[in-house]
Amino acid sequence: MISDPMFHILRSYATLRTPRSIQKPSVSFKPAHDFLLYHLLLNPHFQEFPPSTQYQLSFWKWAISWLEELMSGEAWKILACYDELDERIYAHHVELMQSTSSKNVGCARPQASYITYLWPTSRATERPVYPGYASATLLESRTTIEAGTTGFRTWSASLVLAQYILQHPGLIAGRRVLELGCGVGFLGVVAAYVQLEGRDSESASLWLTDVNEPVLQRCKVNLSLPCNDSHHHSDVKIEVLDWSDAVDPSRSPSIPAFFSEALPDVILGADLVYEPSIIPMLVSVLKVALMPRVEQHEPVAYITLTVRNEDTISGFLQEAGASLAVEEVSTQLVTQNMFTQSTELGQDAAQTVKVLKIKRGPLKTDIGH
Repeated sequence: MISDPMFHILRSYATLRTPRSIQKPSVSFKPAHDFLLYHLLLNPHFQEFPPSTQYQLSFWKWAISWLEELMSGEAWKILACYDELDERIYAHHVELMQSTSSKNVGCARPQASYITYLWPTSRATERPVYPGYASATLLESRTTIEAGTTGFRTWSASLVLAQYILQHPGLIAGRRVLELGCGVGFLGVVAAYVQLEGRDSESASLWLTDVNEPVLQRCKVNLSLPCNDSHHHSDVKIEVLDWSDAVDPSRSPSIPAFFSEALPDVILGADLVYEPSIIPMLVSVLKVALMPRVEQHEPVAYITLTVRNEDTISGFLQEAGASLAVEEVSTQLVTQNMFTQSTELGQDAAQTVKVLKIKRGPLKTDIGH
C-alpha cells in the first residue's frame, strides 16, 4: 500500500514517535524537503490538530538537521537547481523555540497532544491526512498516569484490537457494540468508522463505557472531532459503568439493568486485566454482559490482553474459563500493530498482545501463556 518511502516519517510525526528513533529513508533532498513541507508542515489536518509544541520542537529540529545534511551532500546539485530549504520551515522552528522559551515548556512535564492514527482504506475520505488512508485523531495524555488514571492515553492492546476489527469488519458491522474501559475513545473512533462503512450502518449502535468521568468527557470530545468518522455516527452513547457494582450485593442489580438497556451483540475491551484485583469484577461483568436477553441473542466479547505479567494473565484465564468459553484467536507482538509499528513508552518490544474471543460457556481453554 505504501509507495512513498517518506510515509513512515508522516506516521511517526502523527503518533509522536521520538525523532531519534525514526529511520531516515534513502531519498534525496528535494523529495524529502517537499514531503516535510507539504504533507506535514502545511497539511491542513496537522494545522488544525497538531502534535504538541514540545514534540514539534524536537521533531523540526531533527528534520532541519536531516535536510541540511542532505543539502550538504548534494551541494553541486542544489547550486545547479537553485533548491534550498523553504523559509517557512525555518520560521516555524523559530516560532516554536520562542513559544517554548516564553512558557518554559521545554522543562515542563509532557503536554497533552493530538495524536493521529492512520490505516489503509479503499474508501474515499473527506480531507484525508494522507491519500489512501483513514484516520483517528485523539487528544491524549503523554504521561503514563494523569489525575490518578491510565485512561487518558491509548495503549498497545487497543491498537491490536482495532487492527483485528479492521481485518474482520463483519464482527461489528450492523451490530450493537459496547466497549468496556473505553478510555479516550480510540477504539470507539475505529469502531464507528467500521460501522459507518458497513451495509447495515443504520442498525448499528455504539456504547462506550468507563468508570472515570473526566476520561469519559475527553472521550466525548474526541468522538466529536470533525476529522473523525464518529462525528457522523447517529447512535453513540458514552456512559459510566463501575465494574465494582457487579460484586457488591447492594449495587449488583444495576449491572443487569444496564446491559438490558444496551443489549449489546458484541463487547469489546482492551488492556482490561492490568492487576489481579480487577479480575473478579471484570469476570462478573462479562458473565452478565454475555447473557442472552432476547431470542437468538448470543453476545460475544473480544478482549485484548497485553502480557506484562504471566501470573495476572493466567489468573484471568482461570477465573474466566470456569464459567465462560475463552478462545485465543490471535497473538502478536506489540510492534506489529499497523498504527505505530512501535512500542509505547517504557514497553518491551518483545511483549505480546493476546486477542481473546469470549462467549457463554464454559469451554475448556487451551491458551498458551
